[in-house]
Amino acid sequence: MSVRPLTPALEKMAREELNEDPKRLKDDLQSIKDWLAKQPHLKARTDDQWLVAFLRGCKFSLERTKEKLDLYYSIRTTAPELFRIRHTDPIFEEILKMGVFIILPKAPGPDAPQTSIIRPALYDPNKYNILEIMSATNVLMRILLMEDDNATVAGGQSILDLEGVTMAHFMQMTPVTMKKMVVLGQDASPMRMKGTHYLNTPPGFETVFNVMKGLLNEKNRNRLFVHNKNYDALYKYIPKDVLPAEYGGNAGTIESITDYWRNKVKEYSDWLDEDNQYCSDESKRPGKPKTAEDMFGLEGSFRQLQVDFTKMQVRPLSLALQEKAALELYETPNKLEHGLKELKEWISQQPHLRARTDDQWLAAFLRGTKHNLDRAKQKLDLYYSLRTVSPDLFKFRHTDPRFKYLVQTGAALILPKLATPLSPRVVLIKPSLYDPSEIHPTDVFSCAHLFQQIMYLEDDAFMVNGTIHVMDIEGITMAHIMGMTPTLLKKLVIAGQDASPLRLKSLHIINSLSILEKLFTLVKKLLNEKHRKKLFIHSKDLSALHNYVPPEILPAEYGGQGGSKQEIIDYWLKKADQYGDWFDEDMAFGTDESKRPGKEKTTEDMIGVQGSFRQLTVD
Repeated sequence: MSVRPLTPALEKMAREELNEDPKRLKDDLQSIKDWLAKQPHLKARTDDQWLVAFLRGCKFSLERTKEKLDLYYSIRTTAPELFRIRHTDPIFEEILKMGVFIILPKAPGPDAPQTSIIRPALYDPNKYNILEIMSATNVLMRILLMEDDNATVAGGQSILDLEGVTMAHFMQMTPVTMKKMVVLGQDASPMRMKGTHYLNTPPGFETVFNVMKGLLNEKNRNRLFVHNKNYDALYKYIPKDVLPAEYGGNAGTIESITDYWRNKVKEYSDWLDEDNQYCSDESKRPGKPKTAEDMFGLEGSFRQLQVDFTKMQVRPLSLALQEKAALELYETPNKLEHGLKELKEWISQQPHLRARTDDQWLAAFLRGTKHNLDRAKQKLDLYYSLRTVSPDLFKFRHTDPRFKYLVQTGAALILPKLATPLSPRVVLIKPSLYDPSEIHPTDVFSCAHLFQQIMYLEDDAFMVNGTIHVMDIEGITMAHIMGMTPTLLKKLVIAGQDASPLRLKSLHIINSLSILEKLFTLVKKLLNEKHRKKLFIHSKDLSALHNYVPPEILPAEYGGQGGSKQEIIDYWLKKADQYGDWFDEDMAFGTDESKRPGKEKTTEDMIGVQGSFRQLTVD
């Protein structure tokens, strides 16, 4: 038997609290090994030190140990994303270096729990997903179960520092993701959690906190402590002696702790390589195979919690954007709070309207109308009415193969860089990159709309600073032009100008051709006066464009330093995947015109070609 001897303090705790009997330990381990050998579906580790961690985590109940081992290896099969990252993957080193998750090498006392610190704000949610962070974390946790007796006997506690966490981080915490994390951490892991301490909690935290509490058992709910900025309260549970300097402690720096774990991972490299093979083969499980739906499906009250999750508070603006929002959008905290409440009450009274009521979503419409409540209501009604009477503009789904094809062409890109923190977000469109026999102009709008929805929720610059659209018509063919019928142009103008909360700062046509002058004249006639003044047409000389869009934010293909188009494309494909559940839910919203008080809205009423527009159709 190769189990590391415990220190006297931990041996006493293991005997009194975990029912560990050194005389029985060899037989208990053999019993678990015999059971594993008879399970056709399980491919599990049988190291003594590994198995004793599960026995201790179950207080030496053999039946509970078997259940926990079975669940642990089943999760590795049904939720492989929680274990996908290998210690040899470059992304693992990136996440480790960021210090998002660290385990303190020193326990607070001889029989005290091991402590970890989690700092989610240190990872870029536009580049990484919370499941990737957790997957990298699990590399360290596996080493901890083999290496640290305080962790397996006394348990673990964590500090969750939420300083700097944004709405984009919160949005990754979908109910399914949270349930996966809870099932793994609470039910499948052998480490007993003794407490989670929350620091620097931001607005909106309470919503996620309450959802997470609802998923925990009562014992673990009672081990959650919210300290916010009261570090002295934290020190009563975790003394300064074990905390890094960044938290007022004297146990070294976080960088030195990261180096410690980097070396520890190297020591365990061969063990980790071997460990990656262990899992379950559900096709061989006696009885019914376990599935992700069985293990993580949303049941009972959790379905109700899913609805509450979307109703988050609005992400605080940076100081610079707060000032700009106050000056240009007339925004104050009280006005924003009042406007959200007013819009929700109004929506609830509209029998025909099925609209989102997420705070962040509604804030986009308030900002897009400079907090004019009447205009915000009109815009919301028009937005959802268009989704009903003109579904062709919203038909694309993120799972549609043509969606991926269109994004990969780079025909429509939202540039990731800003000229300054207070500059508009730039959208670059080049129609000639898509095949007009495969893609219709409504497909382009539908694709762009999906990304716009993400920006409404994630990008404060997008909503406060507004947008600049650059349309490059180099290489455009007659087939592209013929798809732009007058009726379609009017639809696009209504959708983009009247129904969208976007604040268009300017529209630039580059690489213009003289033969398209009539089309631009038609477009200008459809725009209101304010937007007509924002339309600029440039030839192949881009120097005038650079007064609005500096080269440093443009893609390399346009002589800029804003990254390659392929990098931007890859970013947006990944982002669309992250919002898959949100997009699926969003499909339910629109209007039921048969229930509208007064006259129903129809396509003819909203899009019908009237007056001079009919004459332009003839031209």
